[in-house]
Amino acid sequence: MPFCSNCGTEIKEDAKFCTSCGKAVEEKKEETAGEKNTQQSNTYTAPAGNDFSAKVNEFTNTEDKTADFEPTDISDNKVYSILAYIGILVLVPILAAPKSKFARFHANQGLVLFIIEAAYGIISSVIANVFKLVFGFLPGIFSVIYILISAVLGCIGLVFLVFVIIGIINAANGKAKELPIIGKIKLLK
Repeated sequence: MPFCSNCGTEIKEDAKFCTSCGKAVEEKKEETAGEKNTQQSNTYTAPAGNDFSAKVNEFTNTEDKTADFEPTDISDNKVYSILAYIGILVLVPILAAPKSKFARFHANQGLVLFIIEAAYGIISSVIANVFKLVFGFLPGIFSVIYILISAVLGCIGLVFLVFVIIGIINAANGKAKELPIIGKIKLLK
């Protein structure tokens, strides 16, 4: 399957336009055997099972509910929707745009993400402190293990940053796409 040269969305073989961004699909001309032999390919093609961008697209390919919202609601409330993913600022769209379905959609996702981040922060600090109490008497080993645990907890925390970025990009583009994994959780109606 080909991908859109503008936004990277997978498109059908016979499509004239990208269903995501609307850009016209560039038609590939058929090359003659002589043209194929004279051209050199300087691009690396990953093995079929290891295509990272395909895995990223699969991970972020969640349900798009943009069609359920009015275009004026989307354009009027993009800023509130973006703020929904920035920590405690999730309260801004909840309080400032309570009648906007688009802002509420993103506020719900931002609130779920904020609650999960807060719970993770509490749990990871408890784990770090318990580890410090239990193994703190072993200075050499403790330092190495503590650094490893901190690194693992930090890497897990990067997942939240990825979700924040995905949410902000979707809101800025006027899309109501669910976040991966947590998008189906509904706290706000």
